[in-house]
Amino acid sequence: MNVRDVPLKEFVDSHYKALDEDLAELRLSNENESVPLILTETEGILNLLIGLTGPKRILELGTAHGYSALFFAKKLPEARITTIERNPAMIVYAEDEFAKRKESERIDLRTGDAGEILDGLVEELKDADESEKFDFVFIDAAKSHYREFLEQAEKICTRNALVVCDNILLKGWIVHAEGPEAKRHRTNIKYMKQFLDYLSERDDLEATILTGGDGLVVIRFRNDQ
Repeated sequence: MNVRDVPLKEFVDSHYKALDEDLAELRLSNENESVPLILTETEGILNLLIGLTGPKRILELGTAHGYSALFFAKKLPEARITTIERNPAMIVYAEDEFAKRKESERIDLRTGDAGEILDGLVEELKDADESEKFDFVFIDAAKSHYREFLEQAEKICTRNALVVCDNILLKGWIVHAEGPEAKRHRTNIKYMKQFLDYLSERDDLEATILTGGDGLVVIRFRNDQ
């Protein structure tokens, strides 16, 4: 099952405009090689969100070949990006892409288990003031660990940070988990449903589900509690 039917997706994609020619070429290369990367509609939503909020420190979980980290860096020339990846093959490609571009001067690639790296960041920033914490978080890593990632990340976020989680509809399986491919992802589906329920139960958060791309949830910490 697809979140969007093919004609509608093609119509939406036809209005996509890359941030620059370099990113357009990188997207095409990634798509041709079936490399995981943010969908064009997802990129458009992120482009709007970070354009409106202007974050200075971005935390990304899930680097892949580095496309989204470079997108953040190009969109926000003053921002610094910390991106986390554990897959050795992805790390090699990301390092190569970063080495080709000046934006990499503002990208801190941390490699290894995301949970362990987040624990390290919590320790690093335990005495930090607001200016040193993250004001935008993009979670696009292991889908069954979104709750743990959020709970760790919020310890190192500013009070007004936005957290965006990608692929929360899991190609539509979140509501229609049939067929052999859905069965292979049943663990992710179970934990994603639990994660979305968890967000609904937290009165100190505002969370909005968007159906663009493969689904996003945008989270804001309530400061009136």
